[in-house]
Amino acid sequence: MAEAAGRGHSTATMADVVATLTNALTVRPRTTLEPADKTRAAVLVPLLPVDGAPHLLFTRRAHHLPHHRGEVSFPGGRLHPEDGTDLARTALRESQEEIGLDPADVTVLGALDDVETRASRFVITPFVGVVPYPYEWRPSPDEVDAIFTVPLAALSAPAAETSEMWDFGGRTIPIHAYRIGGQVIWGATHRITRSLLAALGIALPPAQRTTD
Repeated sequence: MAEAAGRGHSTATMADVVATLTNALTVRPRTTLEPADKTRAAVLVPLLPVDGAPHLLFTRRAHHLPHHRGEVSFPGGRLHPEDGTDLARTALRESQEEIGLDPADVTVLGALDDVETRASRFVITPFVGVVPYPYEWRPSPDEVDAIFTVPLAALSAPAAETSEMWDFGGRTIPIHAYRIGGQVIWGATHRITRSLLAALGIALPPAQRTTD
């Protein structure tokens, strides 16, 4: 079973969140990116009811991976030839490989805005999907160190998001992150999470609108 990180208080039910996201992902304009020099990839943003409250599921990537080792992420990966151009299939296939989630158990609600990674040079399309809870997760030891969930209420709390200065090889760079339950959600995963909160109509602090 996935560990729950952080706590939050919200009156939004799982049904409320699903209805709002279904509508928002259908009608809102979506930012799509098509840079020729980057690799196409997709992730699943799993939405699930933990004790009746809406949570997001995250993974922590294995430390021996070539990209983003040890970082918090959503399950997903690069587009493979067998996927054709179907990025939703990519997200579902990779989720099955990484955490043992059967694609038949996922209800895909739609796609969020594309995001880019700088160092690893990916363009990621995130797909929001409702998944069952409880569930018998089977994390792949080759790819995943941990699976955990975070309440949407905790992510949308006023003090959930931080702005910090991090050192990268002698360069000090401003980073926005969520620090919840001992986990640090930053980079592309942070931006995807904020995109989902925006789709839900949750106000984002003006001082923290700059992306990483």
